[in-house]
Amino acid sequence: MEQSWTAFWARVSEAFHQALFPFRAIAEAFGQHPGDMQIWCFLCGVFFLALVSAQTYGDIVLRRRGALAAGKVVGIDKSSDGPDTPIIEFADRVGKTWRFESHLPINRTTGSVGASVEVMYDPLRPKRAREAGRSFTKAAHLAVWFAIVAGLMTLAFWPGLISN
Repeated sequence: MEQSWTAFWARVSEAFHQALFPFRAIAEAFGQHPGDMQIWCFLCGVFFLALVSAQTYGDIVLRRRGALAAGKVVGIDKSSDGPDTPIIEFADRVGKTWRFESHLPINRTTGSVGASVEVMYDPLRPKRAREAGRSFTKAAHLAVWFAIVAGLMTLAFWPGLISN
């Protein structure tokens, strides 16, 4: 049984190694010779950077042209492995109702259904909406994600940090 298990993981490892061939070829064209773990760290870092960049772009747009509206918590999302997050509903300037799930965890204000919440939204794209306020929590949230990206990129580019 142990031999078949070892053989299975050897095949999985080889499949992952072969999947990285295009990325290894690109790195070697630039004179680099990364290990598989370095390439995986780089790919994960790029993926997380894309997610964080989209979130940051949305925040910048809201700071520039955001409008405030009164919203209310209509539900609490408990489905993910992470913290519970509020589902917030608000009406834009023309009275159309919009709903979004906050990326911030619930707090004393947003922890109960029916609670009033101030919302900042983009009048040109009302689907782009966030809870207004909570600056420290938002900054900490972004700092953690940018630290994850920086850590992955450090592992990807610092020679010898990960054994090949």
